[in-house]
Amino acid sequence: MLKRRVKSRPVGRQGVPVRFERVRIRNAEPTEFRERILQLPQLAYEVETLKDGRKILVTKPGGKSADDIMVWVYEGEGGTHWRPSHKQIYNDLEQKIRFDKQKGLAVMEALERVCRGEDPEDILTKNSLLGENLPGLPVDLILKAYKWIWGQEDCNYPPPRFQGRKMSMDGLNRLKSELLNST
Repeated sequence: MLKRRVKSRPVGRQGVPVRFERVRIRNAEPTEFRERILQLPQLAYEVETLKDGRKILVTKPGGKSADDIMVWVYEGEGGTHWRPSHKQIYNDLEQKIRFDKQKGLAVMEALERVCRGEDPEDILTKNSLLGENLPGLPVDLILKAYKWIWGQEDCNYPPPRFQGRKMSMDGLNRLKSELLNST
């Protein structure tokens, strides 16, 4: 008989603490056991607060690796939470620019600044009217969510190239260019 050797390998990042929340669920028949598991609280970090009171949360790990995070918009107690996507924000920015080119492009410029490392809160403090009266998602949600989405991409596609952040920003810049050239 052949012995199979299983070599353990680390899945976390050395030196980064792991917080434990102890839970004990006694086994039961499948339906009941499943229901008990579904009642476990969802855990996340609150990283941003939006003007309307909603929160930007991140969960870690996110699924791709121990370094990955997932970005969520939390609607509040008893509400839903959802993950903003590149496509959703892309479509929203397109709608904003088509509605009001000048204001929509100002949002795009603010997003470029966030991509370069400026904090959304600083941008919004300096221009409290940014994106005012534009349709779609609130501008603070877009800027603050993308701050963390880009952080997620930095973790998944690390230096020296930060390719993930660049790929999504390149897509947004193509949208901007197309819309500028279409009118």
